[in-house]
Amino acid sequence: MLDGWTDRVAPLPGNLTTLREVAASDVYTLFTLFSDPAVTAYMAPPPPTPAKFAGFVEWSHQERAHGHGVCFGIVPDGMTAAVGILQVRLEPTLPDAEWGFVLSTHFWSTGLFSDAADVLAEFAFTTMHVERLEARIALRNGRAHAAVQKLGARFETTLAESSPQGIPRDPESVWTLREHDWRNRTRDPRVSAHDAAQRIRTAVEAAESDLRQSAAPETVEPYPLFLFDRRRRE
Repeated sequence: MLDGWTDRVAPLPGNLTTLREVAASDVYTLFTLFSDPAVTAYMAPPPPTPAKFAGFVEWSHQERAHGHGVCFGIVPDGMTAAVGILQVRLEPTLPDAEWGFVLSTHFWSTGLFSDAADVLAEFAFTTMHVERLEARIALRNGRAHAAVQKLGARFETTLAESSPQGIPRDPESVWTLREHDWRNRTRDPRVSAHDAAQRIRTAVEAAESDLRQSAAPETVEPYPLFLFDRRRRE
């Protein structure tokens, strides 16, 4: 499965956004984003300090170099800062991968996620040679369920409410996305490219007042994190 993407990943342009590998320059903007409880309500605990967020970025680069997966920042047209992330984690012995995502509330219902997810799916299926993308989403996260279903994902199963050790946790649904289903999904004719671009411009204006850019922190503390990893919540 290893390809040129393990050495570096060039920026991947979409219609409304660009995906690029998360970088040290994203630390403060994404740390601000991840401080919003609405954003982090359904994910594993995010890095609690800028130093640990820098550690998460460094860990992500190491994971890519080892061929374990890749983490992209979502950069809307009109911005240089990432306003969300998309992760892909490969299964060690299978042609499958797990993916997770998180996005600033400013960009919910703008079309940005669908555009970014399309770019990711193209990369995963054609460059990483993934046959099946699996998303594990909290059962109460209706917005995320609807978003992946629009991409062509199919509901597969619901995971138990407790771990094998009996530790309570949120029940989660498993959604699987295959290349054929993604390429042949029904598109929403009600959303024009012009309308989506206007929504993005409005969201950019709102986000820029909240998200700040700064230099990378001087210290880096290790913080491995996969967004929807149930084990981090046990």
